[in-house]
Amino acid sequence: MPDPATKVAAEIAALTELVPGSQPAIDSLQLVGSAGFVSAFDVDTVAFASVAAANLAAGVASLDRSRVVSAFTGHVQVDGEVMSGWAPLSGYYRTADDRFIQLHCNFAHHADAVTGLLGCSPDRESVERAILLRDPDTLEADIAAAGGIAARLRTIEEWNATAHAEATAGLPLISVERLGDAAPRTPGRRPRVLDCTRVIAGPVAGQALAAHGADVLRVGSPSLPSVEMAVMATGFGKRNTHVDLDDEAGRRTFSALLDGCDVWLDAYRPGALAAKGFPVSAVAPGTVVVQISAFDWVGPWAGRRGFDSIVQSTTGIVEAGREAADADGPTPLPVQALDFATGYLAAFTARRLLDHQADVGGTWLARLSLLRTRNWLESLGEPRPFRPAKPIPEPRTLRDVDTPFGTITAPRPTAGEWSHGPQPLGSSPPEWEPRA
Repeated sequence: MPDPATKVAAEIAALTELVPGSQPAIDSLQLVGSAGFVSAFDVDTVAFASVAAANLAAGVASLDRSRVVSAFTGHVQVDGEVMSGWAPLSGYYRTADDRFIQLHCNFAHHADAVTGLLGCSPDRESVERAILLRDPDTLEADIAAAGGIAARLRTIEEWNATAHAEATAGLPLISVERLGDAAPRTPGRRPRVLDCTRVIAGPVAGQALAAHGADVLRVGSPSLPSVEMAVMATGFGKRNTHVDLDDEAGRRTFSALLDGCDVWLDAYRPGALAAKGFPVSAVAPGTVVVQISAFDWVGPWAGRRGFDSIVQSTTGIVEAGREAADADGPTPLPVQALDFATGYLAAFTARRLLDHQADVGGTWLARLSLLRTRNWLESLGEPRPFRPAKPIPEPRTLRDVDTPFGTITAPRPTAGEWSHGPQPLGSSPPEWEPRA
C-alpha cells in the first residue's frame, strides 16, 4: 500500500493534467501530522489532495493534516455555544418499504415544499407518518418537482443503473475550456473574486482564495434565505454585499462588478444567473469563470437541486457506509467531504487558471460538481469495514475571532491567513477595493 503522501501526490499530478498551467512543485509537498477520517471510503486522500492542490497553487508546499480535518468538520462556536447545521425537519425518514429517504429542509421554503406536498403539520412526527403512506420513488420525484429537496437512499448498484449515473459517469473531475481570446492580465496583482455562492462548496472556494490574499466580494440577493452558521463558517476574509438582479440598478451594479473581477465563482443552480441576464458570455475578456453544481450540467438530472448529503444519499454512499459499518440506519461520510473537497478543488482551479491566463491569455471556464467529486471518491477503492467515529478538531487548529456575530471559534485556515472574520450579509458596499 502506498503511503498517504505518495497517494496525495499522485492525485495532485492527475489534477494538474485536467487544469492547464505550469508544473507545480509536487515533489516539495510535505504532509505533517497523522490526523485523518474514519470512513468506508478514502476520505483522507480526497480531503488531503484537494487542500494540498489548492495550497500548491498558491505556493504553499506544506499540509497540516490536523488543520484539514478541522476545516472539513465545519466546526463553529459563537460565544462558546456550538452551532447546529441542521433544521428540525432535515434528516432521514423510514419509508413504507422499510428503507429510507432523506429530506433537506434547512431553508424554510424547502421545508414548506415538503409539508405542503405531504399535507401534514411541520413537525417531525407528522412528516414521518405521512412519508410512510407514500411510494418513496414517487415521493422523491414529487418533492423535487415541488421545489423541495429529497433523496431516496439507493445502493451504489441502484444508482449506477440510473440514466443520470450513466450520463455523468465519464465526466472528468474538473473540466476546463477556453471560451475565447484575451490578452494576458497583469501577473502578481491582487486578484478580485466575485463570489456568487451559497452554503458550503462555493463559499469554501472563495474563503480559500481569500486566505491567500484575494479580494473576495460575496454577492447575494437580499430576498434569498441564508443559513447563518454557513455564513459564519465560510465567510472569513470576505466582504459581503447585496445586489438585486430583479432591479435595473442592481443589474447595472452587478455588471460593473463582473467587468471588474478576475475570477467569477458561480455556485448557483446551472442557468440561474443566465436567466437573470448574466450568462458566461457576459464576462469581460480575460476572466476566469469557475462554476460548481450538485448534479452537473448534463443528464436527466442536470441542474437538479442538491447538497452534499443529498448526493451521498441518492448515489449509494450512505447505504454503502451502512453496510460497511454493519449499522442499523443510514451511515453517511464522517464530514461533508464532497462539499469541502469540491470547494478546495475550485480554489485550486481558479488560482491555476489565473496564473495560466497571465502567461497565455484567454478567457476560461471551469466546471466542477459534487457528483464528480463523489465519483472520484468512489474510484479510490471499494468500501471497507469500519466503526463510525466523528472527527474532533484538535484545539490547536481552532482560534477565537471577534466578529459582529460575537466571538466565533472556528478552524484556522489550512494555509495562508485571513484579514478578518466573517461579516454579516449585505454589510459592504457593492464595489471593489482599490488595487494595491
